[in-house]
Amino acid sequence: MVRLEGISKSFGSKTVLKDCSLTVDEGERFVLLGQSGCGKTTLLRLIAGFESPDRGRILIEGQEVGGLPVEQRPVGFIFQRHALFPHMNVYDNIAVGPRVRGIPETEIAQQIGELLEVTRLTDLRDAWPGRLSGGESQRVALARAVINKPKVLLLDEPLSALDESLRHNLRGELMDMQRAFGITFLFVTHDQEEAMSLADRMSILEGGSLLQVGTPQTLYDQPADPFTASFLGEINRLEATVIQQKGRQVTLSLQKAGTLTALSDTPFEKNIRLNCFLRSERIVLRDKGAGEGANCLDGEVIQKFFFGNRIQYRVRLTHDCVLNVRVPYGESAAWEKGDSVSLNFAHRDVYLFSP
Repeated sequence: MVRLEGISKSFGSKTVLKDCSLTVDEGERFVLLGQSGCGKTTLLRLIAGFESPDRGRILIEGQEVGGLPVEQRPVGFIFQRHALFPHMNVYDNIAVGPRVRGIPETEIAQQIGELLEVTRLTDLRDAWPGRLSGGESQRVALARAVINKPKVLLLDEPLSALDESLRHNLRGELMDMQRAFGITFLFVTHDQEEAMSLADRMSILEGGSLLQVGTPQTLYDQPADPFTASFLGEINRLEATVIQQKGRQVTLSLQKAGTLTALSDTPFEKNIRLNCFLRSERIVLRDKGAGEGANCLDGEVIQKFFFGNRIQYRVRLTHDCVLNVRVPYGESAAWEKGDSVSLNFAHRDVYLFSP
């Protein structure tokens, strides 16, 4: 549905996007995740036609749209601020696009009636924007974009202005409505939980470059680079030295903290220094001496934090080596500050990258 080929964009001396290529399938919910200033919104604006790329091509359904003005591109755009017209009620806000295109009012009324039902706004048909909650305003903005029957709907952090509980509820509603409308969604956000819960596939945008593309689970479990590994979820980073490698199994030294083994398809030379990444929830805590297997390190609990659904421990292996360990509340013994523990984790859960 959408194909980006070598897109680059600069504003003056600042490069915002660097040689970005991406394919978004028809009917897909694709999420671009990244920090503020990484180029996410600029990429959406290029697709919509608000900006022009310095290099590269943008194709929608195989047709290059670089020469088309905004109003002729088959895309809808939902902004972070919903931008509803305050002097129009819900019905008239949704009707703006069809009226501009000269659609007969009877046809507009039928389409809006169907949309109000799908978006659960029927009772608010005549309400003014000032009376709407954040979630209701979001649904009006969605209906206003969808009524124009775009091939692609671009969503620029549309939930970021809402409180956490409302964002959580609206994610599910957005997924339901996207399936009902059958429109391709290209969604940008800086919220990793939002990205992983919404996306069929996703990519991380960092410094204007698109990193790994794949399902949320693939990016989380098989990160292809250190930034992806550290940006998704909470992760520990350890510096280690390669002792030996046999096939895919790599044995590494953590100096006084002990040794660990990892799996890698990349050949590493002996004595080379590597960064080892290990997710906090993949570590199993046991009483000291009760650990087992190749990856078993001993340490001391130095801090404990209670978060309701989980307990977070900070465990010191040596004076300069501390790991965060996340344990579901109620699923294991409760350790306290000063307790000696063993940390167990699987070979496959250690990600290796060169510094």
